[in-house]
Amino acid sequence: MAEKAVIASSSGKGRLSLSEVVRAAVWCGLVAGLAEGVIDLTMAHYHAPAMLSVSALTYPFLFVAVGALVWFLTAWLRGKAHRAAVFALLAGTATYSIGRAMGTFAPQWQAGVSALGIAVMAAVLGAMWAPATIRVVRRTTPWLVAVALVCAVVIPAWGMWSEREATEGLPAISGRSPNVLLIIVDTLRADHLTPYGYSRDTSPNIAQIAQQGALFETAISGSSWTLPSHATMMTGVYPHVHGVVTTRKELAPDSLTLPWRLREAGYRTGAFSANNFFFNRRYGLGQGFAHFGDYFFSATDAWNQLALVSNAYNEANRLGWRENTLGRQTAADINRAALRWILADKRPFFVALNYLDVHDPYVPPQPYRHMFSKKLDPGGLVNIGVNLLPHLSPAQMQDEMDAYDGGIRYDDAQIGKLLAALREHGLLKNTLVIITGDHGEAFGEHGLITHANALYFPLIHVPLIFRWPSHVPAGMRIAQPVSTKDIGATVLALVGQTSRPFPGRSLAELWDGQANASQWPSPISELALMPFDPDFPDFYGPLNSIITPTLQYIIDPKEGPLLYAWTKDPGEEHNLSQDPSYASALSRLQSELQAETHAWPSVLAASTRPTTKQTE
Repeated sequence: MAEKAVIASSSGKGRLSLSEVVRAAVWCGLVAGLAEGVIDLTMAHYHAPAMLSVSALTYPFLFVAVGALVWFLTAWLRGKAHRAAVFALLAGTATYSIGRAMGTFAPQWQAGVSALGIAVMAAVLGAMWAPATIRVVRRTTPWLVAVALVCAVVIPAWGMWSEREATEGLPAISGRSPNVLLIIVDTLRADHLTPYGYSRDTSPNIAQIAQQGALFETAISGSSWTLPSHATMMTGVYPHVHGVVTTRKELAPDSLTLPWRLREAGYRTGAFSANNFFFNRRYGLGQGFAHFGDYFFSATDAWNQLALVSNAYNEANRLGWRENTLGRQTAADINRAALRWILADKRPFFVALNYLDVHDPYVPPQPYRHMFSKKLDPGGLVNIGVNLLPHLSPAQMQDEMDAYDGGIRYDDAQIGKLLAALREHGLLKNTLVIITGDHGEAFGEHGLITHANALYFPLIHVPLIFRWPSHVPAGMRIAQPVSTKDIGATVLALVGQTSRPFPGRSLAELWDGQANASQWPSPISELALMPFDPDFPDFYGPLNSIITPTLQYIIDPKEGPLLYAWTKDPGEEHNLSQDPSYASALSRLQSELQAETHAWPSVLAASTRPTTKQTE
């Protein structure tokens, strides 16, 4: 009887009651949150699994805020807004959110059409704001609340239980086994670092670490952007083998990775990523890590992942109202989370960190942002998510580079603080520290800015430093070009885990005299077709590159064969591919590159993790 009275009251045309608005808002928020979370887990799986519990609990509050605004607006309009219009507004917002969540795995037009179609249905449902609709909302709301609460409890509990099971099930490992700390500074080109001869003192801490260990002067990334290069470092194989070459590809679930191999040896394995766009579990890069911190460093970070919030922020970026990326974690955030995890257990650990402060938009924390500029806030104009190729004046380009260098100095300071904390807790002495970058950056070379567009030398030349006192020779500098794909094989050799094969070759052979540098394989880089901008070489097809101590050969679909004497011509301005005196060298590089890229079937077999049945 009471329910009929409420329905009768609600079906009238009088002023909206606040309870009506809250009820509709909570219901729409629950539907939107649960739907977005399910899409994320099943079709898009863009975020961590805990995103379902976050979206299910957060959206109702967001929608209640919108509903309250509507209620006050109707009060101001003296109750002339019809209930159907209010419900259609809330339902339309919910369906738009669902459509945007679908956009993480579907093209923009498909997401837009989906959102529009469901919004039309919501409007129709709003027009039917009648006893039947009210009854459905009232009866299903408790069930939706229950599902949301179960998700909020079960999913985080399952994550903690899974990590605990993985850690407690580790085989025994010697207490003398070294810890392994891999620091990946996103978008860090080597020639902007102090130990690589840069004119600015951007990296005093990294310079000191290099003096205490081995530095590779010509380390080459597997690609010029984050996803394939991280996959290469974790698997020890080039992009054409692991296949993670575009945002539509994921690492195969049975891939053999460095964290898997160390976990099998008894190491605790953890990763903490500021680049949660690409170095995350969504692309399969969490394989082997018992803990992967790619989301939810804070409540604010969780809020920022919601489709409605992130899309609103992206639009503000596009309009120039904001200059930083939403929810961007600093190196200090990464360090805090990593240290908490490291200090929670005394067993040897392998930790991979990704710092994003050097990536565009170049807006590192002050005072680092203006450390190399007379301006207070240089940079902030370059944002690969808004404008792939902004046209900057020479002064603006210099401002961007000044802020970029400030970001390096900030990350360098945070590296120093992290190592100091490890030293304070007695962990640094027996920790193998590796510092590298996933790719470089362009600042006007060949008319390009940022990365993921070509394979010129500044885009793939990254730092690579190993430090482990009494095990890695101090002050060693190796000129031989090497690939970052061999980081995994090197780590396993140094920690004594070579009984089982892993792709790649230990770089320690180059500093301990076991290898002949002249016979070392030349590193290659690869970039898939990405048709985003016709001014980019990768708009026209995939690219491949191979580098020797003196030459770089690039197969470029836009410019044709390119051959540069990069040591004599650091700007790579003179294409030598038609020079008769380089014909023999060009032919040799073409053959070597072709042989490497055609050897993938056997390499792929060696990079696959055996299943239980295969093992038996």
